[in-house]
Amino acid sequence: MKKVLFVCLFALFTVLSYAQRPQGHISIIPKVGLDIANLSGNEIYYLNSQNSSQQKSMKSKYNTRFAGGVDVEYQILPMSSISLGAFYSQQGCRFPDCQMATDKNTNVAESHQLEGFEKYREKLDYIQVPLLFNQYVAEGLAVKVGVQMGFLTNAKVSYTLNQITLDKEGTVVSEVKTTSETDIKKTLRTMDFTIPIGASYEYQNVILDLRYNFGIKSIYKEKDMPNEKNNFLLFTVGYRLN
Repeated sequence: MKKVLFVCLFALFTVLSYAQRPQGHISIIPKVGLDIANLSGNEIYYLNSQNSSQQKSMKSKYNTRFAGGVDVEYQILPMSSISLGAFYSQQGCRFPDCQMATDKNTNVAESHQLEGFEKYREKLDYIQVPLLFNQYVAEGLAVKVGVQMGFLTNAKVSYTLNQITLDKEGTVVSEVKTTSETDIKKTLRTMDFTIPIGASYEYQNVILDLRYNFGIKSIYKEKDMPNEKNNFLLFTVGYRLN
């Protein structure tokens, strides 16, 4: 029993006494990775292509885009640090391809036209500035939490509209596809706030970092607009330069 207790105490002492870097050390960590992003509360309403009197809704899905930037980390204690970063972060969301009725008062079985969209994407690009507290719980392993401020640089909606004309038997007579892209930056807040929570693991200066960012404010300026918030998972690979 004494041996087991000694081993446990020794292991605990080893973890607690481990110092990532000396106090006061400053590190520069360039990173590159992916954003897996969505907008909470984002829905599209449309008329069912099988029953045009029925309205349906569809929620947005996560979309994978690019992220990259740099963190500057300052060691405030042997097992604790703070970091300030700047990242170019491509966010937004996507919707699955959809086909819908064009006339609410027409039975689709007799309708001559359907519409749908493909590759619907909301592309929101930010410069993100995260301020994080990092607590090292074991060699190379850190958990982190903080606040993040984002500055909107670009906001567009793009999709392909698909118009299908049918004959009385339901056979496709013609199909026209039109690609569209709309700038929506003026309708959005220029500044966004999220709460990042995550963890990182470092081996030989290579750092794998995973953070989930919870949106705390609607992206829209107007109060009567949907309460949509940025939620995204950020995965990066970085290298500690010093």
